[in-house]
Amino acid sequence: MSVKDRIRKLRRQPGYIYEGLKYDLSEQLYDLMKEKGLTKKELAERMGVSPAYVSKIFGAENISLRTIAKVLAALDAEDVTLKITPRNSSADKLSKLFSSVQVAWAPVDLTIEETGNEGEEIGNAA
Repeated sequence: MSVKDRIRKLRRQPGYIYEGLKYDLSEQLYDLMKEKGLTKKELAERMGVSPAYVSKIFGAENISLRTIAKVLAALDAEDVTLKITPRNSSADKLSKLFSSVQVAWAPVDLTIEETGNEGEEIGNAA
């Protein structure tokens, strides 16, 4: 069995899937908290729990759906759904790469100027 086959087999193991789900969920909750402009301490106050407990949640501890619901309620999340989608590693990598890239566009004026020569020259007037 090749290394690639062993890795594929490992990725189908419940333990591997479980750890990945914990990490993904923790990351999504953390991103939502940051999007709402809250700190872990503020989230803990809204939830009525200790900051240490919130740290456990974001540390990918084993949390229940009830706890997830408490976090989402404290973050004023509306119309939340849990969706299971297969992971496509290449698409995930590209998505993460491009989500962090910002492109700045600047208008560029291209002009054709006569030079007295046979050809034309393209200059950047910006």
